[in-house]
Amino acid sequence: MMRATAFLLSLLIGFFSCPAAVTAHDDHTPHMMKAAGPLPGMSIYHLTSSWVNQDGERVSLETLRGGPVVVAMGYTSCKDICPMIVADMMAIEDRAKEASLPQIRFAFFTLDSTVDTPERLKAYANERGLDQADWTLFNGDDKAVRELAAALGVRYRRDPSGGFDHSAIISILDADGQIVAQQPDVRANVEEMVKKLALLFKAPMH
Repeated sequence: MMRATAFLLSLLIGFFSCPAAVTAHDDHTPHMMKAAGPLPGMSIYHLTSSWVNQDGERVSLETLRGGPVVVAMGYTSCKDICPMIVADMMAIEDRAKEASLPQIRFAFFTLDSTVDTPERLKAYANERGLDQADWTLFNGDDKAVRELAAALGVRYRRDPSGGFDHSAIISILDADGQIVAQQPDVRANVEEMVKKLALLFKAPMH
């Protein structure tokens, strides 16, 4: 517990000192490769919370390690900013494919640990037409949600209707789980986010 708390404090110190924090695939795709060596100090993969994906599998955050990941938090019954967040992530996915970037993973973490069961997340992915070869949707308990939200700089609170008021932040993580870019707005600059992804692959934009 002390180790997790110390990590979160160091992560948040680094996070808030960064200007960005203000507001057909083959076997060689980067997200399929296992990253070697110890995790860097600012990696969110140091968080040890357990999550369950839309297929009902219990996983750790480190299962995302090995390639760039586009990450956001929200909840499936949200009717205002969450659909825009997911639409922006899908636009990033489409533009990255147009730019011929290697396969990228997309991770959506629910804030509503009670309502958004794995079955509900699976249904949501199908309703939204998310390619589940690239997308993983995660359910975690309240502690897991709090820790990840703190690490990503997502502020949230329950609203009177039973939903959540929360930040609209899309983050890009590198292969080791370090935050390399964030879009703290309800309408992401898709082109800029894809340029950041291209830099991680050292790939030219098309």
